[in-house]
Amino acid sequence: MDLGIKGKRAIILGASKGIGFASASALAAEGVDVVLSGSSMERAEAAAAKITDGKVVPMVGDVSNPDNMNTLYEDAKKALGGPIDILFNNHGGPAVGAALDLDEAELISEFNKMVVSIIRLTGLCVPDMIAQKWGRIIAVGSSGVVQPIPNMVLSNTLRASTVYYMKTLANEVIKDGVTVNIVSPTQVLTDRTRSSAAIKAEKAGISAEEFLANQEKGLPAKRFGDTKEFGGLVAFLCSQYGGYCSGSNWRVDGGMVKSIV
Repeated sequence: MDLGIKGKRAIILGASKGIGFASASALAAEGVDVVLSGSSMERAEAAAAKITDGKVVPMVGDVSNPDNMNTLYEDAKKALGGPIDILFNNHGGPAVGAALDLDEAELISEFNKMVVSIIRLTGLCVPDMIAQKWGRIIAVGSSGVVQPIPNMVLSNTLRASTVYYMKTLANEVIKDGVTVNIVSPTQVLTDRTRSSAAIKAEKAGISAEEFLANQEKGLPAKRFGDTKEFGGLVAFLCSQYGGYCSGSNWRVDGGMVKSIV
């Protein structure tokens, strides 16, 4: 199937590994010219070198500094030779913790990373998308926006802020050919999955490997998700066939979340 996006231009945040890298790879395979951003140029360059399809330009995308989003946007347009057609919003996961233990300074710091930077870059890209009557915006979500995850107060709280901004935006720009969607991984095997498991395993007094094995057995699919499965959905939503899919939370969860919505 030709997804009809060859020659489109994309910025992929948090793309040096995991679901960000998988999404960059999937889009590049469809002929999309990609700016692959990471928290450091070294990491971005190493990731970009692994993608052999199309044009892939490594850049620094430091979501901890909202002003860097302005720099990234301008540099990406110059490097790709025109306005941005596709934006993939992503960032590293915040620290785990309970609501009663929430530190206000950490909340403000993560708010800049998970909300302000994402909204800043989205706001920069949208006017050109509206002008050309075509655009695709994806934001990484979490099952926590549907059913809060225990001991994940920062993720639950701040991802919800971004999700509802994206839903509001989706209804405003669909008439201009711009779609806005959330794609939420749950139990997709990434470094984040492994690090979270290691923390929980330590508290349980078992090895991280044993914790992951037990976790996997309890999943409806009896296996973890693959990052390529996540990237494939992103590519479809960004395609010519995704033009009537907007304002939704698309879950890559192997049926884990019990709710249908």
